[in-house]
Amino acid sequence: MSAPLVRVERDGPHVGRITLDRPEQRNAISTAMLGELVAALAALATDPEVRTVVLAGEGPDFCAGADFRDLTIMQPPGEDYGTSFEEAIRAIAEHPNPVIAQVQGAAFGAGCQVVVACDLAVAAEDAKLGIPAAKLGLLINYENLQRLVLAIGPKRAGWLMYGGRAVSGTTASQWGLVNEAVPADQLASRVHQVAERIARGAPLSVRGSKQGIGVVLETLSLDRDAGGHHVAAFDLLAAEAFG
Repeated sequence: MSAPLVRVERDGPHVGRITLDRPEQRNAISTAMLGELVAALAALATDPEVRTVVLAGEGPDFCAGADFRDLTIMQPPGEDYGTSFEEAIRAIAEHPNPVIAQVQGAAFGAGCQVVVACDLAVAAEDAKLGIPAAKLGLLINYENLQRLVLAIGPKRAGWLMYGGRAVSGTTASQWGLVNEAVPADQLASRVHQVAERIARGAPLSVRGSKQGIGVVLETLSLDRDAGGHHVAAFDLLAAEAFG
């Protein structure tokens, strides 16, 4: 039996902790990892004692992006992966409790999109966040693009995506991509402090606030069919992969 790719733990009586545990691959997200992540989120969602969730990465990096070996072996290339990734992103965004990203090292591509989907994020000042889609010949899912634009605005989203630039944790906090940037050696303790503060709040109030924020975000989202953009992303990946 292969080792788990995602660890689920308790960090105190009311804080769940999910750790992407593939440090030798810089926590690159495989299809198998996505399945384990969805299962972990579901388990914590049904635990009546859990009031907030921390999402972290083992080792020096939060998540270096998608595992491209999974993307290129599929027919059409990437389609199964894309469906699984969207399921995981929705499991984060629609989780009944606030999900806090603990970001160190690299948070690129899929890893950065995970950060955007989380309710809160704290990064190390020297972390690097970016979406190098243009360098790789990819498009990100329309729904995830909406989240990014709503979080940081169209010009900053373009700055990240058009040239595949990365920004530091400090800049990410100034842009609103993360809530706060702290020295790397203070990251874990600061995230724990934030999580404990949320866990001490009235749970129904906290959950209701998250639901309300979700409704507002849906209201702000453009009312249009994103299916064309979704298909275009897979068509572009096929063209880049198989020329």
